[in-house]
Amino acid sequence: MKYIYSVMYAVAMRFTGLLLWTQENRLSEKFYRKLAFDVVLSSDDMSVVKLGDLEVQLANIREGEEFARDMMSGDKGRGTYVYLRVADVDKEYKRQTGLGLEPYSSPRNWLWVIGNL
Repeated sequence: MKYIYSVMYAVAMRFTGLLLWTQENRLSEKFYRKLAFDVVLSSDDMSVVKLGDLEVQLANIREGEEFARDMMSGDKGRGTYVYLRVADVDKEYKRQTGLGLEPYSSPRNWLWVIGNL
C-alpha cells in the first residue's frame, strides 16, 4: 500500500526542467532545434530551449568555485539540475528525504532562475 501511495503522490509532481553544462551553448541550441525545441533565450554564456512545459537551460562551463565540482565532474548525474514543480516544496523535500533520497542541497532560491519554476 505504501508503494501505491507514493506513486499516486508523485503524479502531483511535474518534471519541468534541466540545467546542463555545455562546452558551447549555441552549438547545443542547434541540436535541440533538431529535436523540435524552441530557443527562448540565447546569450554568450547561456541558452534556454523549451519543448512544451519542459525547459532545458544550457550553461557554458565557466570559472568559479561554486560550480566547479558539478561542471567538471566525471561522476554520472553530477552537474545536472532537475527542477520539479510541486505544491509545497518543503513538504515534498521532507517526503523525498524520508524515502532515502540524498540530495546535494536542500531547496533554495537561485537568483538566476529563468521562468516561473
